[in-house]
Amino acid sequence: MSINKILDHDVDVIKDQLDGLIKKVEKQYNDTYEALTKKDYKLAQKVVDNDKKINEQQNEFISTVLWKIAKQNMVAGDLRFAIGSVLIAREIRKIASYAKAVSYFVLDYEPDIKYTEIIEQNFDIVLQMLDLINNLIDRSDVDLSKKVEGFEEEVNQAFVQTRSKIIDRMRHSESDQEALLLYTSLRQLKKLERAADHMVGIQEILNFIRTGKFQEISPRDDESDDVLDETQD
Repeated sequence: MSINKILDHDVDVIKDQLDGLIKKVEKQYNDTYEALTKKDYKLAQKVVDNDKKINEQQNEFISTVLWKIAKQNMVAGDLRFAIGSVLIAREIRKIASYAKAVSYFVLDYEPDIKYTEIIEQNFDIVLQMLDLINNLIDRSDVDLSKKVEGFEEEVNQAFVQTRSKIIDRMRHSESDQEALLLYTSLRQLKKLERAADHMVGIQEILNFIRTGKFQEISPRDDESDDVLDETQD
């Protein structure tokens, strides 16, 4: 087998493993949505348990990529793809952590629909973004930054529009428990907004693979200054 064929095979292996990682995260979000809407607490626990497996799969993937870089002395586009795939895997891992956090919310609070409806509306957009990102891995030569940015803007607008409504409901809540549930629901919505931010980051990495340059698609909020910021569950 020629060196070129070996390199092509290694790149295909990286693509396949990265595709598998993204698909597992997509399933985590689909399962989280189902657990949220159907009050399926066993499924919510499964999402939490599977998060550890995703972490392990990410570490195995990174080890595989680093080994192939060292073994083949990759250069140019193949090297950018290998390095970029490691960065993408890290972003995917962060996205997965938000599904786990929402599942913890389902388990800890067993919320009624009036507390979950504010979260449900953004799930569809996030799932569409995940599906788009998955398709782009095989098409890193295509620049769909505007489409990804459009999805992110939808998520951001939904968060801003909903935040004021929730805060108003918190002011008129009938009990401390209701106020806590409303606030905690808002934090889950914020997690979905951050998931969208990380998917914009993935598109930026794909642009780096395509062009060899990092260029920010759109400015993102500093999470450390956010009043809803919290320690990861």
